[in-house]
Amino acid sequence: MPTVLMRALFTSLLAPSGPALPPVVSRTPLVFFHVDSGGCEACGLEVEALMTGNYGLAEAGVTFADSPRTADMLLVTGCCSRMMAPVVKAAWETMPQPKGLLAVGACAIDGGPFSRNYAVLGGLQAQASVDCAIPGCPPSPDAILDGIIRLLSPTSPPPPRVDA
Repeated sequence: MPTVLMRALFTSLLAPSGPALPPVVSRTPLVFFHVDSGGCEACGLEVEALMTGNYGLAEAGVTFADSPRTADMLLVTGCCSRMMAPVVKAAWETMPQPKGLLAVGACAIDGGPFSRNYAVLGGLQAQASVDCAIPGCPPSPDAILDGIIRLLSPTSPPPPRVDA
């Protein structure tokens, strides 16, 4: 008799209680490669805080790669300086298809306080087609993660798209 009770108890505890909920993101994680292309480095620090902090990136379906060869999206922070433009371009060309471009912060989107001059090309908006833009100066790690989740979530409205 005790064996039957134990089996019934384990069956009731381990059995699913209802229909399975659909996942918020895809089964494979979305892999980002981060390039800080110039500026004051504040947005880059916020991305680093997101990467190293306890923000639940794995649960959100997000990881960061050390190489653009394994990345799905290029995450760019900072205004695009003339010295970093070849680095951003090389990272973009190295990434496999399909790929996307994420601009984090006012500088990455439109140059922010850094106007176009001999050393700065401005933001990505003037250089390329941006798939997702997360505004702020700098945006917090929570805001960056929220923008990424909105990008991935099929039920929420898509994040704003900035076209060149």
